[in-house]
Amino acid sequence: MKPRYINRTNLTLDMYSEGIISSYKTSHKMLRVISTAYAIIMLFIAFAGFLYFDWIICIPFLALGLAIIFWNIWGYKWGTKKSFMKFAKLHSSHYQVEMEYRFYEDRLEQETSKTELTVMYKDFDVVYIMENVMIIIFNKKVIVMDRNSFVDVNDTNVIEFLKDKSIKVVESKA
Repeated sequence: MKPRYINRTNLTLDMYSEGIISSYKTSHKMLRVISTAYAIIMLFIAFAGFLYFDWIICIPFLALGLAIIFWNIWGYKWGTKKSFMKFAKLHSSHYQVEMEYRFYEDRLEQETSKTELTVMYKDFDVVYIMENVMIIIFNKKVIVMDRNSFVDVNDTNVIEFLKDKSIKVVESKA
């Protein structure tokens, strides 16, 4: 059977990071807000300990509050870089991985020079449409593809196709 749509993506670290971080920010907004509020409360307690010269309270609360804020701002960037480098190394590259995605009537197939993956549409949790990338999340796994790399078709056709399959599609500019 011939695929309905084909996408040939040269996955780079920048594209991978944009996709993963954007999908995390979109899907975990409430968690990020709560953890940031918790960190601010911890910093307030640390400040109160500092005012009363109570270093036993000040230092741990200051360290934990700053660690939470640091992780919310920078932590996920480091994790995505490590994850991409591990994936690129599997494909004997440090800069990009050539991926081909084939959309059939009932499934999506992903193929690289060393790996193959087939995912049924019924297993998709959500599809995030970002400015430059499309992120498909299924079973706590992620597929990142370039929106501008579809062969002989516009990405809006593919988005409509996924919506017709009753897949939750979220368009985001995060």
